[in-house]
Amino acid sequence: MLTAMKDFLRLFRINAQNLNRTYAMAQVTLTKRHSGSALGVAWALVKPIVFIAAFWFAVALGIRGNHPMDGVPYILWLIPGILPWFFIQDALTIGGSAIRSNSHFVTKMVYPVATLPVSEVLSLFFVHLMLMCLAVAAFVVSGFGLSVYFLQLPYYIFCTFAFGVVMATLLSALTAISNDIRHGVKSIMTLMFWLSPVLWSADNVSGIVHTFVVANPITYLVGGYRDAFVSQHWFFADLGPTLYFWTLMTVLALLASFVFSRLEPEFADVL
Repeated sequence: MLTAMKDFLRLFRINAQNLNRTYAMAQVTLTKRHSGSALGVAWALVKPIVFIAAFWFAVALGIRGNHPMDGVPYILWLIPGILPWFFIQDALTIGGSAIRSNSHFVTKMVYPVATLPVSEVLSLFFVHLMLMCLAVAAFVVSGFGLSVYFLQLPYYIFCTFAFGVVMATLLSALTAISNDIRHGVKSIMTLMFWLSPVLWSADNVSGIVHTFVVANPITYLVGGYRDAFVSQHWFFADLGPTLYFWTLMTVLALLASFVFSRLEPEFADVL
């Protein structure tokens, strides 16, 4: 435990000392990811919008008959739940491959490797913030507006970013050692999409299945965004899920720091 805490403080210090470099790297990564196309970074917004439209058409119109959820049309219920999922999915798949995809920083120059997963997640976070602005606009234009519960949205955005950084740090270290981890993460994320209450409500299940769903940290994040937009529930009204999430985050942060620090000396040789 003490070793893991020292590793966490070391990684935190490295990232704190290189904030400007990380921010600049995130901007370059975002631009590079969409270079060579006429729309450029706009494609980062087009893809999730097309996905939302497709899921709305298939689920709301095709399967559910467009019945409202929590008093709002299904499309407005879907948006605040699926947007954090898009960020989480990319943070774990793209951010989780940050070291391997930027191997030249590890093998050919002296670079603070611990900042690579953070800069990758930060570049994805820029897109997430733009999508959230569009989500706010959609609620305002639709006439449903925003309630006072919307004030807790920054808290859930911070939770989501923290979760993405921690998981990207852990997975990027493992992926650097074994490329099989990257393929495994992509497969697991497909499974997690359907097991997480993104398209459906966690209230639809009960018993051990409900316990399993609630234990998924993605459930807390997705539910939090919906609480801010449509469900009208404060995060501090029921402290159980909040305490569970941050306890889990603490464990994951210490684990990620420990694993990263133990594997970091091997990165250059393996890559």
